[in-house]
Amino acid sequence: MSADLEELMLAVIDAPRPENLEKLKTAVAADPGNAAEQLEMLWEEWENRKLSAPEAKYVLEIAKCGVPAKPFFRKALINAVKVLLPPFIAQAPVVKATGVRDESKTPAEVASRVERLLALRSGYVIFLAGSRRWGVAGTIDAMNASLPMMPFAQVGSNAAVPLEIVLKDAAILASGPDVSRLVVAAAVPVSAALFRLTVEKRRQVEISEECLKLMARCGCGRKLDDAAFERYWSIGTAQSQAAAAAAKPGAAAAAKPGTRRACDGRSLKEVQLLLLKEQEAGAKEFAADEVDALCTFFEKLAAATALREGKLMAEVLALVLDRTPEASLKAVFDSLMGKTAFFPQDPAASPLAAFAVWGEISSKLLEKLCAGAAKVFPGEYLASCALKLPLKALNCIGPHISNELFCSSLGSQRGCGADLLLWIWKNRKKRHDANLLALVNLDNVSRILSAEEPPKVYLAARRELHSMLLDDWAFQSHLISMLDDDPVMFGSILQGALFLNAGERQSLMVKLARQSKEIQEYLESGAGKKILDAGTAHNESTDAPVFEATYTSVKSHQALIKELDDIINIHVPENREALKTARAHGDFRENSEFDAAKERRNHLSRRRGELEKELANIQPVLMKQVEVTDTAVIGSTVEIQLDGNRVEKYYLLGAWDGDPERRFLSYRTRLGKALLNRKVGESFTAPDGKPGKLLSVAALPAELITELDA
Repeated sequence: MSADLEELMLAVIDAPRPENLEKLKTAVAADPGNAAEQLEMLWEEWENRKLSAPEAKYVLEIAKCGVPAKPFFRKALINAVKVLLPPFIAQAPVVKATGVRDESKTPAEVASRVERLLALRSGYVIFLAGSRRWGVAGTIDAMNASLPMMPFAQVGSNAAVPLEIVLKDAAILASGPDVSRLVVAAAVPVSAALFRLTVEKRRQVEISEECLKLMARCGCGRKLDDAAFERYWSIGTAQSQAAAAAAKPGAAAAAKPGTRRACDGRSLKEVQLLLLKEQEAGAKEFAADEVDALCTFFEKLAAATALREGKLMAEVLALVLDRTPEASLKAVFDSLMGKTAFFPQDPAASPLAAFAVWGEISSKLLEKLCAGAAKVFPGEYLASCALKLPLKALNCIGPHISNELFCSSLGSQRGCGADLLLWIWKNRKKRHDANLLALVNLDNVSRILSAEEPPKVYLAARRELHSMLLDDWAFQSHLISMLDDDPVMFGSILQGALFLNAGERQSLMVKLARQSKEIQEYLESGAGKKILDAGTAHNESTDAPVFEATYTSVKSHQALIKELDDIINIHVPENREALKTARAHGDFRENSEFDAAKERRNHLSRRRGELEKELANIQPVLMKQVEVTDTAVIGSTVEIQLDGNRVEKYYLLGAWDGDPERRFLSYRTRLGKALLNRKVGESFTAPDGKPGKLLSVAALPAELITELDA
């Protein structure tokens, strides 16, 4: 082992930071054959722990360098595949199709297959070189290790293709209207140069020159004879090579008049295509005039267009930041002020959907986007954004944010999602922060899994969190340690965990009881039956489900949500600390502080259960949308006659809107029930047993509608 390689190896083992990994990869790529045996030291070291996602990707990158298989390297490859494959396809037949356990497959072949597998998406366009076939990918059948394929551009037929064949040589392209012209064999096919450019723009994996030519031969050029196709392809190849040469640094003087640079693009899509061409040609940092031109382009870009094309905007920005000198980065971001929803002015107030783009772009571009943002934005801003980022993005931005900033942002915004919770758990050994790890508790896990379904890009983390709660022994053990020997709190949380069915609830109770004697005794005291009964009542009632919505105003609905949020994020943590302090005083028999804290805990538990049950059934009503005719409905003004002569006026409102002093009448009161759905002129029986009559019905006053709809 050379001294340099040995030094790099030890640096990576000591601290697998991106810069150390990149230096080692460069050294290995220079002589992969001789480095293989020496690398075994690294793989043996990594075998003793679970690889992180960046480390797993690094193993595949080393494999792509052509390093031959050695015993520990093969094990490292297997571990890397397990880490990188999403749970829904990480089945034995799929893993087998990658060839990772097949000794006849080289590491480079395995890396290429895994890369294709990770790039596959339902709806993407596939070209199989072996069978010369085009098609549209369906959803992977993990149990049978096959990929359904449908016809594309009226070419091909429906079939289920073994995943082994797809991963061997498939070219994978993102779908788009420009892709269909690659296959349509018109009288005059799309030019070979444009064919290359479109494939380069849409490809999800590396495509060889031989495969590219075969794609054209079986696509838009299939009606040409061999001689005509060779002329067609050679002309396009020459045009592409000339364009690439003109884009290289120092070739500006030799470029043809009219050659366009990325900064000369007239639309986001054109800028992206030109950036990709320049990247392929090995372009370096932007010159000052190019930065100025790009800033001008961004300033003139319509905000509506930039916001609508969020993913494209993020991809373009990542490519731009990668080549922008550090001194000019702020100018680029300033030119985009208000035009990037994924970099909002106030992250705390922005909806979760605004950050979904971070999970949609490729990992390579994501790293560039995060690196650029970390050089411009203060840590406080990045930490505030990070609370809403998908797990994929957190892995890139997390290293740029300190533990203190994370805790500070969590304290001000209150609450976190499944992605952040998983990231904290998976990085617990690297971050070493008790305050962060304390967020990973049963209360937060239950709250997250009980919340309404987030945007699609966040669902994978939510599924993984649910799976860990049920099956991960270490995760369960940690959750128990966060309960502070308080099985009553455990019971309260589990009773309200509506995301668990009866089987899951019972299984979780058994597993947690095995780890904690306190929980076991608590469950055996009769609490276990109550928890199971709660699950049956919510999930497995044999009778037809009875659901009766509770109607109330938007104002009251928001007030209930805030009350529940305060209980979960403020009052319960405060009570937990109060219990800890009271326990420290000892002698519970005469410890009034401990008794008061316990009483407070029980009150919070009861109130939380009431609110969660009520909010599950509430249907907010926009009063401005209520149509008032001659019938007393929620959101109407009513006049009634009582005792023969006395006339009274009320506002008939939602269940939680009652206020006697303001004549706000909840429809769930006895008088409200008597009036609801009565027509003008109808008689009714008042709560005191005396007869009454509905005199008139009218719309609510405008100012009251504004107040209730706020």
